[in-house]
Amino acid sequence: MLAAFLLHGCASQALHRDGMALLAKGQAEEGLKKLAEASAQEPNTASYRADYLRQRELALNRLLATAGSERAGGRPETAEAVYRRILDIDPDDSRAKLGLESLAMDKRHDLAMAEVEGLVKKGDLDGARSAIRPVIQENPKNARAIQLSRQIEDLATKEQVAEPRLKAKFAKPVTLQFRDANLKMVFEALSRTSGINVLLDKDVKADLKTSIFVKDVSVEDTIELILLQNQLEKKVISDNTVFVYPSTPAKLKDYQDLKIRSFHLNHADPKQILAMLKGLLKTKDIYINEKSNSVVMRDTPDAIRLAEKMVADQDLPEPEVMLEVEVLEVSSTRLSELGLALPDSFGLATPESAKTWGALRALRSGDLLATGLSATLNLHLDDSDTNILASPRIRVRNREKARIMIGDRLPVITNAVTPLANASSVVTGSVTYLDVGLKLEVEPDVNLDNEVVIKVGLEVSSAGKAVDTGDSGTVAYPVNTRNANTVLRLKDGETQVLAGLINDEDRKSASKIPGLGDIPLLGRLFSSHRDDGKKTEIVLSITPHIVGGARLPDAGAMEYWSGTETSLRTNTFNMKSQGSMVASASGSVGPVLQGRPAPGSKVAPAAGQGAAAAAGPVAFSWQGPAQAKPGEIVSLTLNAQSAQALGSMGLLLSYDTGALKAVEAEEGGYMKQNGLPSSFSRTIDASSGQIVVDLSGRGTEGASGSVVTLIFEILADKPRAQVAVSRILTLNPGGESVTANLPEPFAITVQP
Repeated sequence: MLAAFLLHGCASQALHRDGMALLAKGQAEEGLKKLAEASAQEPNTASYRADYLRQRELALNRLLATAGSERAGGRPETAEAVYRRILDIDPDDSRAKLGLESLAMDKRHDLAMAEVEGLVKKGDLDGARSAIRPVIQENPKNARAIQLSRQIEDLATKEQVAEPRLKAKFAKPVTLQFRDANLKMVFEALSRTSGINVLLDKDVKADLKTSIFVKDVSVEDTIELILLQNQLEKKVISDNTVFVYPSTPAKLKDYQDLKIRSFHLNHADPKQILAMLKGLLKTKDIYINEKSNSVVMRDTPDAIRLAEKMVADQDLPEPEVMLEVEVLEVSSTRLSELGLALPDSFGLATPESAKTWGALRALRSGDLLATGLSATLNLHLDDSDTNILASPRIRVRNREKARIMIGDRLPVITNAVTPLANASSVVTGSVTYLDVGLKLEVEPDVNLDNEVVIKVGLEVSSAGKAVDTGDSGTVAYPVNTRNANTVLRLKDGETQVLAGLINDEDRKSASKIPGLGDIPLLGRLFSSHRDDGKKTEIVLSITPHIVGGARLPDAGAMEYWSGTETSLRTNTFNMKSQGSMVASASGSVGPVLQGRPAPGSKVAPAAGQGAAAAAGPVAFSWQGPAQAKPGEIVSLTLNAQSAQALGSMGLLLSYDTGALKAVEAEEGGYMKQNGLPSSFSRTIDASSGQIVVDLSGRGTEGASGSVVTLIFEILADKPRAQVAVSRILTLNPGGESVTANLPEPFAITVQP
């Protein structure tokens, strides 16, 4: 039994030893397993149980840290494997279970964020915001989700702040020629040409007319010119829609959008910025917050952009100056005392008992008392030099004062005695302090040429021995002061020395025996001479070093356009035309838009039209009955033939309302020959006898066919009915104008 017990103990000890060795090698699972077996075999051995529990906790903590690092590093598979190892060691470990749940949550969040990124790319910010909200609610510390949320909010802010602008394609050049034309007709033609929707306010006068001859000018500039001619304003509603309204104060208040902009200033004074914006931009709605050093204004977008430039130009950091100052006080003292100091007095005195005249008469020479006599030979010479140096370095902001004080603060006691009626008095005292020593005040002003103008004030003072002015107890000090005030102009790093503040004292005194001391040469034996000389000089050395030197802003920040007296703009009204432009308000010739020119006018081809001219103009022709009876319904077809492909076509047709009644206008097959989709619209104005037709699609080269079929009812009022093409606008698929020839008017004879 003893042998079995010993063998059992040796086996447990071996298991414990092997388990600790495996743990030291990093084999946590195997080592903990052996420690557990050793503890199970020896349940009464507390050390085995303690080692097992301690080593298991250490191993679990290391594995948890590893799993956390792998999860944070974006390696979920490795982290999951580590959590599984932890559960193999301790199946009930809640931290590992929570880690696995977190990994599952991360997988869900990754899928959700991939969806969010797709929504952001599509521009669906509302959908992206809704999709990412649950991710942030479940894990507010998810870095990827936080970054995506910030990106969504940034894009949303840009969309909210951005002003509506027309598409870039509307900057392409166009050519228009109208003379004394109705404003609505001009906008209608321009809308068909460019695809811009033009909406007119109800207060825009219907009888407004304009004359405009422009060549190779962008659509947006053309609209601006038309508005300028007729005192109108526009508001861009979308990338292809413009709202036009009268330029009156009431309409501007109703339609002109305003922005609010906060300027958080770093260096400028908000009161000065407020005065500048009010004075130059005439901004009324503006507020200053001195606590946050900011200015908030509400104005038009153009005024906001101008204010941004003005604030950026003024909110510049003030340069600083590092001043290296050296103050040196050179003091030299020489004291010499040479000669024989002989007694200058001799006295006799009687004893205390001799107080009567008789007693004095009885005194003998031995009874008298004499003062002592002594002679001193002075051979004394003191020679000393003293340097008192102060070398401060101080950094000061531009146009601000800096003060240096090196010395003592001496108390000055002032007492006031107030007598009372009972012959007593009350003493009232106060203490003030007197600065004595070196005082230096500097105020730099940095110029744009990196030179520094420095106002310097120097004071060197020293206090003498305290003076008690009387029984009141008032104490004061005599002060010796030397001052210097000047203005220096130094370059960066240049040193200037101020010297010459000299105090020179020379005092001579002699003690002589009368008569004997005045004998030449021999008189030195009967006198003592004292020479006392003191000389002090103050030397100031100052060297400025500019920190963050002053500089002028860029030219674009100092000079820019601001519009007119009544309208703020960030640029000038420049048409940027490559050809000529003529605008006129006189004449009676009708409008011309790329077709048969009106009498007395000349039509120039638009940009990109040279190639079209080389391929030949688009030819139009009529097809229909030459005769008809009253009450009949007739069809009249307009055919086209073009050597090059067409992308869109705009027609203005006119007919005789006395002989014809327009019933319908139907699309032909010209734009449908390649099988691609096309669009067709028509507007019939029975009162004016006009039909507006717009077609777009993708025509083919060398195509010919029917463009539109007009259906009329014959009236009996006139014997002859006529249909004409007033204007034709043809564009190729690239949006460039193509020359077209107007067909001759088509006439129908009305038979009785």
